[in-house]
Amino acid sequence: MGIQRIAHRGFSSQAPENSGAAFALAAEGDFFGVECDIWKTLDGRYVVAHDKDLNRMFGVDFRIPDRTWEEIRNLPMVRGACLTKHPPQHLILLEDYLAYMSRSDRTHPIIELKMEYTAVELREIVNLVRSYQLYDRCFFISLHPQVLLRLRDELDFPRERLQYVYGATPASKYMPVGDGLERWLQEEGISLDSRYQLLTRGTVLRLHEAGLKVNVWTVNKQEEFNRMLDYGVDYITSNYYLKER
Repeated sequence: MGIQRIAHRGFSSQAPENSGAAFALAAEGDFFGVECDIWKTLDGRYVVAHDKDLNRMFGVDFRIPDRTWEEIRNLPMVRGACLTKHPPQHLILLEDYLAYMSRSDRTHPIIELKMEYTAVELREIVNLVRSYQLYDRCFFISLHPQVLLRLRDELDFPRERLQYVYGATPASKYMPVGDGLERWLQEEGISLDSRYQLLTRGTVLRLHEAGLKVNVWTVNKQEEFNRMLDYGVDYITSNYYLKER
């Protein structure tokens, strides 16, 4: 089957991350999956953005959970790759992202759940995915273990399409994947989505022996892509479309 490539926040080397333009380009390309991140607004809409606040990409000191959709929907992106090569980009909703994903009959939505969503909220999200006929292709990833367990236990979401995000917090950013995390993943049957620098070949082997998959992020250099291929990981998340040797 070969390595499966995932476009990180859309094709984010060719358009601003998490923008409609980035998702459109990724859906048209040869990616297995297209990753996005979602937050919930004050009035209950699910918005696609990596950061909780809008400073970095929009230059505005707003926190998404503290604002309504109407307050933030028309803000233009002021940063991002190839910004001026595209029409002005704005925040989009989860529904918009799913519409881009539904343009392809093979692209897999990879949705990072950035908040500690309740079972009720997760059901809303899953129902949106269903409404675009993408349920059977969708993956959910999160650094919140309880969110993944709620999806598995309360919504019966297939565990083989759940991945625990590791290395995204200040406490874990420089700490290699340890025995405790490996045991938890094996016990719960949840796959790993790790910062690539924190992974060893042994971890990949042991998780594979347990029937689990390994995703790595964010691999943007050819030499690191080649190293992850040698490790035998299943998915590589990148801002680029890197080619195998």
